Amino acid sequence: MKRLIISDIRSYNNKRKSVGHYIAVAQNYIDLYNNYFDVKVAGGPIFKDSFKIKNYVPLPYDFIEGGNWIKNKLKILINCRFLFKSICKEDIVVIQQSGLSTILFGIVLFAKKRSNIYIISYDTDAISSKIKKIIYSFAKKKIKGIICPNERIMHAFDLSGCIVPDYIYTKNIENFVPYNNKKYDIAILGRINADKGVIEAAKYLSNTKYKVLIAGKADENLICDLKNICNSSSNIILNLDFINDEDYNNYIRYSRYCLLNYRGTYNDRSSGVVLDNLFNGTPILGHNCRALTFIEKEKLGYLFDDLKNIDFNLIFTENTYVCYQKNIIVYLKEHKKYKSKVIEFLNQS
Repeated sequence: MKRLIISDIRSYNNKRKSVGHYIAVAQNYIDLYNNYFDVKVAGGPIFKDSFKIKNYVPLPYDFIEGGNWIKNKLKILINCRFLFKSICKEDIVVIQQSGLSTILFGIVLFAKKRSNIYIISYDTDAISSKIKKIIYSFAKKKIKGIICPNERIMHAFDLSGCIVPDYIYTKNIENFVPYNNKKYDIAILGRINADKGVIEAAKYLSNTKYKVLIAGKADENLICDLKNICNSSSNIILNLDFINDEDYNNYIRYSRYCLLNYRGTYNDRSSGVVLDNLFNGTPILGHNCRALTFIEKEKLGYLFDDLKNIDFNLIFTENTYVCYQKNIIVYLKEHKKYKSKVIEFLNQS
């Protein structure tokens, strides 16, 4: 059985918390492919407690939030060297996106010419400048393929590609929480930054009749404005802290809609929060951007061009909601084909 190493070489550590869905993606690979490959997870110390010893390949360092920039970049390169020097000829290595531009430089320096290296990318930031493109032109020779959410990214990297969602549904579809049993009308969850449009959404929804939950770690420069808005609003519950997995999933399950008011870099970047909600049967209420076009295509929720144009009378009816949930079930059944697609892709000669 071939060894498959899914690696977060950067291993972002924010106050001893792993931010983003990198651990979730790694676990997804174990759940999906452990019967087909000997799946290992390679990551820094932040990964250690999330996986069994038999599945974990330790890398020396985490990227520490607030740490020295140069030292953090060097840590990524040391992790690259450690990983690439230890892989065997038959090993398949799938590299997560976090810190990808620096990792590409590490591939140039340390990866073997004939390696089975694949990269995951949700956007084209790693090739967004002239110097990044030059580095990538050398790294590309050592990369076998890319796993990404759309053809545009695949063509930008000019690699053999496998187009699949950020992660793939692995469970048997369960009964979702009924419309009338929900606790919140709208939830805004996950890391809060300017490009997610949370401030604008909070202002618009403030003191309306809809019960709103905003929960997640916020960028420091947004905290004051967000607290001022929510503290003067009777209908918004605010939780500006890391959310553990149990609370996160319960927030999703008991919310009627997840609001994603994406803009800027998130206009064209796939998001794990979208899939987390769909996997729990919660429809999306999203800004009409390229990253969310599949929501409209598959009828998994409602897209808007401007917050003020949301038809709340339409979305807050049980019939509309049940229709969205039925479409989500159809969408999740389609995920079975993604599993086979990735296995075939990683087994290419």
